[in-house]
Amino acid sequence: MTMEPLDHAVMVCPDLDAAAQAWRRFGFTLTPRGHHSLGSQNHCVMLARDYLELLHVTVPSPTRRYYWDAQQAGAGCAALSCKSGDAFSAAAQLRGGGWHTSDPIEFSRPVRLDDGTERPATFRVTAIDDAPGARFFFCEHQTPELLWRPEWTTHANGATGIATMFLVVAPALVEAAGRAYAELTGGEMTQLSDHICSLALDGATLVVTTPQALAAATGTGHVRRAVPGYAAIRLRTGDLAAAREGWRAACVDALDLGPGESLIPASAAGGVALLFEQAR
Repeated sequence: MTMEPLDHAVMVCPDLDAAAQAWRRFGFTLTPRGHHSLGSQNHCVMLARDYLELLHVTVPSPTRRYYWDAQQAGAGCAALSCKSGDAFSAAAQLRGGGWHTSDPIEFSRPVRLDDGTERPATFRVTAIDDAPGARFFFCEHQTPELLWRPEWTTHANGATGIATMFLVVAPALVEAAGRAYAELTGGEMTQLSDHICSLALDGATLVVTTPQALAAATGTGHVRRAVPGYAAIRLRTGDLAAAREGWRAACVDALDLGPGESLIPASAAGGVALLFEQAR
């Protein structure tokens, strides 16, 4: 695969209203509640070129079964995607390379704009069934202009983009998982130790680590996860000081890790730790 940039991370939310309320308190601007044609609902945190999706599955349909099962198990970051210029062609290429992919799907959701009009945002995705650690998929945006809009990409906490995703896998799988994601994304893998590897993904990083090495990978012992899956997301912010003021005013359980980084723990952020770093 040629290198594709990150597109978005998916947070499953058993209670979407409560999640939206919490993330607004964190200083994020959320898109209006969306209703997918597949039977799921969402709010999105649109960043400069990637985003975070708060997803709630209403019925366990075949195309939503993975997210339904993840949601039944609790909240958290259940999946990561990279962008694709043609998700259906990507599926064919991946299958030719021996990967097992779900059948590519096309779906939509109405987007209500500030002028009162409503237009359908359309997507095409292909998911990798055997991606290690958590679901990985490619997302083709056919109407990106309906999502990356100025009214939704400015956040009180100054967030501008995903800097790092931290994926936990079993100790014996770190190198294999790193090589798998390098093949899937075209990213360059660096083996940092027997327990941590890192992939460079066009301005962002995917770190694969064991539960035991998570503190070393994230730089703090306050991030923990014992089972496979995404433990933390590091976000860039243009104004960490303003973010901290906003969290104090909203009584958000945030921890300052140093002059240039803060943490909202997984217990407060619906199952995934949010690290905020001051952009340089």
